Amino acid sequence: MSLIPSDGVDFLLKVNTGTAENPVWVTIGGQRGATLSMTAAMIDASHKMSGAWTTSVPGLLSWSIDADAVMLTDSAGLTVEAGRQLLLSSFYNRILVHVRYVRKDGSKFQGYAAITDLSEEAPHDDVATYKIKLDGSGAPEEVNGTKQVETVTVAGTVTTAGNATITVTAAGMTGSPKAISVAVSLNDSAAVVAQKVRETLALDSAVIALFDVSGVGIAVVLTRKVAAANDATLNIAIANGTCAGLTAVPTSTDTTPGVAPI
Repeated sequence: MSLIPSDGVDFLLKVNTGTAENPVWVTIGGQRGATLSMTAAMIDASHKMSGAWTTSVPGLLSWSIDADAVMLTDSAGLTVEAGRQLLLSSFYNRILVHVRYVRKDGSKFQGYAAITDLSEEAPHDDVATYKIKLDGSGAPEEVNGTKQVETVTVAGTVTTAGNATITVTAAGMTGSPKAISVAVSLNDSAAVVAQKVRETLALDSAVIALFDVSGVGIAVVLTRKVAAANDATLNIAIANGTCAGLTAVPTSTDTTPGVAPI
């Protein structure tokens, strides 16, 4: 197979505007260039027997990303795009940012980094741009493929106690589609029901064999344990079984499509 040059335009820098458990990766708007650097601090190991040449061994490893982007705002010039908003907020509050470097082949380099430079350039005869310097904090990770994430939102309040029926459908899951009963009480709110659903699903052996169960508030989230091709059949349905008051949700949301490892 002949090899061809890889277009730099297909390499993207993203930041996580969600949480570590439920990431929402947003591309830095207006990005022009990005440079990923991985370096090792060299330790001088020269001694009297090593001769005239310096002998070195690799020490601590580090990584960083330098990028630049065109500044994007709304028509009034007051609101900046979501990626830059997160960078500004993280810089002002001196907190680490969760960053991802996406290559053309779909593989990803990601980790937490400190923003050590966030400078702007505003020439009178060109567009306004800004530069980003991210210094890695701790070990990064290489992500090959994407874990699929499915989310369902509970709605309603229980007016008759009983069992809600949660039906999980997934390729490769034992018993799929599997109807799972969740005991609910009179006047349980949507958030209370969602918590009970999460707790029940987390105890089901067929579900947890393939998925991590999470979510906050009224959301119930299933995340594939391993990256795989997107499962179009994956679904979490909510129905009133022997209870009443909940809003039926026949179809869940494919929050993050799965991508198979290369």
